[in-house]
Amino acid sequence: MKIRRKKYILLLFLPLISFGQQESYYSFYHATMNIINPAFAGAEAGDVFSFTSRRQWSSDEDAPNTIAFSYSSARANNVGLGISLVADKVFIEQQTNVTIDFSYNLNMETTQVYLGLKAGGNFYEADPTGLIVFSTIPDPIQQAISKFNPNIGVGALLKRENLWISFSLPRIFNANRTKDMVITAKDRVHSYLGGGGNIPVGINLIFKPSVLMRKVKGLPLSTDLTGILSWQNNFDFGMSYRTNTSISLLSSVRLGNFDVGYAYETPVQTVLTQRNLKTHEIFLRIYLDKKSEVNVSASVPESVPAEEE
Repeated sequence: MKIRRKKYILLLFLPLISFGQQESYYSFYHATMNIINPAFAGAEAGDVFSFTSRRQWSSDEDAPNTIAFSYSSARANNVGLGISLVADKVFIEQQTNVTIDFSYNLNMETTQVYLGLKAGGNFYEADPTGLIVFSTIPDPIQQAISKFNPNIGVGALLKRENLWISFSLPRIFNANRTKDMVITAKDRVHSYLGGGGNIPVGINLIFKPSVLMRKVKGLPLSTDLTGILSWQNNFDFGMSYRTNTSISLLSSVRLGNFDVGYAYETPVQTVLTQRNLKTHEIFLRIYLDKKSEVNVSASVPESVPAEEE
């Protein structure tokens, strides 16, 4: 019982002395790019619906759990629209980020440049009232917190035939989660820089390398390095390495207008591997426009021009 109490107290006061990031990691980041970059809205042509479920450190019931939905649609006049919803739950904290995405395509002969704008906000809740403490005297900071923080984000995407480069700031303003001067909890600015491509290595085989770097104030640079082999663009298998953090095995398969993928992630630090902290991630993508032939497993799917009305 004493060990369990110490665990609760440590988790309660840890935010007072540490900096953490609020935006979730994804092993299949190449399939969820419109969540962090609004320029991806409409970049795949047609209508695309995505669902991702990520259970981090599945052996711990209080570990991070993320569910993400997104919808992307290519419209007329080089306009793309999208909606993103990400729900995160970590111990006593729960937050839901909802945004609307807009993009515009500067269509050139050999290069497409998408500029994107993201607008929405974050619903944040924390309920420490159920935590076990040693004192019987009520603690004034042990009270439920609920707040909505509006924000906006920007992004850019450059695409060529077998190459893509992405830069984004999903939210450009720091936002305090509470007005309490004792507890410092903020939604900090995250910046992303990524890129990748397709390299044919055989008649039916394509190698798809990609990289995604993320920087948050107060934290070291995080880099995801991913390599995927695709057979006939129907079955993909690969690996991903996140610097000094974890390694993942990824696989996905195309079933008609559906793409289904699974990732198994494990930490690389010896201290964490001994605790059996495994992460499971699945994703599902549905292509509502049957005429859109999109290569999901590539870091950026190939676009198909929308039909003229």
